Amino acid sequence: MNKQENENIAVIFDMDGVIIDSNPLITRAWKEFFAAHGLALSDEQMRQYVFGRTVIDTLTMVLNREPTAKEIARCETEVNGNVKQLYQSEGKIVDGFTPFVKSLIENDILVAIATSAPPENVGIVLRLAEAEHYFTIISNASHVKHSKPHPEIYLTTAERLKIDPARCVVFEDSFSGIQSARSAGMKVIGVTTTHSDEEFAGLTDDNVSDFTVLSVAEVKELVAQQ
Repeated sequence: MNKQENENIAVIFDMDGVIIDSNPLITRAWKEFFAAHGLALSDEQMRQYVFGRTVIDTLTMVLNREPTAKEIARCETEVNGNVKQLYQSEGKIVDGFTPFVKSLIENDILVAIATSAPPENVGIVLRLAEAEHYFTIISNASHVKHSKPHPEIYLTTAERLKIDPARCVVFEDSFSGIQSARSAGMKVIGVTTTHSDEEFAGLTDDNVSDFTVLSVAEVKELVAQQ
């Protein structure tokens, strides 16, 4: 272990689909954008192309080519505007999130967020959760060159926390996010807001429907399982 790393435990949260039950809202925002531009995606395509992806990744897969800077900017403006509006009017925090974070901190467990969502959306979600003051480390797309499923965002977050990646537990709801955390050498707990227990089988260390069904002791036990 690097001498600058501590021997604590860290819990890293993805945001969309983990802190906020956002996928129905994100689906609506993206479908409105696609419809406005003459495109129609199935629910399966939405799950494959949108969830856990950056705007550039989504457009590249949907268009089957590299998007132009103008297309990226227009998409970010329209989709993020729709998402922010829906978060503020209909956003629902995943049950038990804020008490769970508080209990982690009370037990000297570090917490952080690693998400491809824009900072404005993160701010809205943390205000909804009344959890702004709990997070000093929030990694987003501006901190990395490679998006999920590349492990960079989780490795960067561990570095910012000054902790060994093997002592991190990640909460994720998407396949790309799970792969990212796994490739970073971290334990992964799936949050079944987007996919089922069956779909996560063999990919995660554990799954939860929300944060009311998990204890700090179970998080510590998971890290101890080397």
